Amino acid sequence: MLENNMPAAPTLRLNNVALAVADLEAMIHWYRTALGLQVEQRGHFDPVDADFAMLTGNGFRLELVSRAGGEHRPADRSAPPQHLHVLGWKAIVLETDDLAATTVALKAQGVDIVWSEQALTPTLASTMIRDPEGNLVNIFGKLA
Repeated sequence: MLENNMPAAPTLRLNNVALAVADLEAMIHWYRTALGLQVEQRGHFDPVDADFAMLTGNGFRLELVSRAGGEHRPADRSAPPQHLHVLGWKAIVLETDDLAATTVALKAQGVDIVWSEQALTPTLASTMIRDPEGNLVNIFGKLA
């Protein structure tokens, strides 16, 4: 429990979102091809013996991390809305100015579509996709 009389953490900002993946090369290729991300940096984290790739998009960074060997335990991949019954981070959520065009482009690439231009509110819709390892990516846009 946080103490009310303790000072808040200094001003923070998001650096990146990290995603552990089994096949780093395949996932780099998918995120570059499907979402247009660019590789900013690649390297190795010695303390955890893991390779990484930092990908950049329009105003965000996604870090893909992979550790060779060992047992990879997949995350729960329940379909929405059941995915909300398992606690933890659910999806990378992006935004586009043209959801319809983005959805058409994703379909043309054969991306795994969970739902397409689903109305969420009277003014907001989303297209939800899965990457090759089953991670959800939800793309928001204005309802057409």
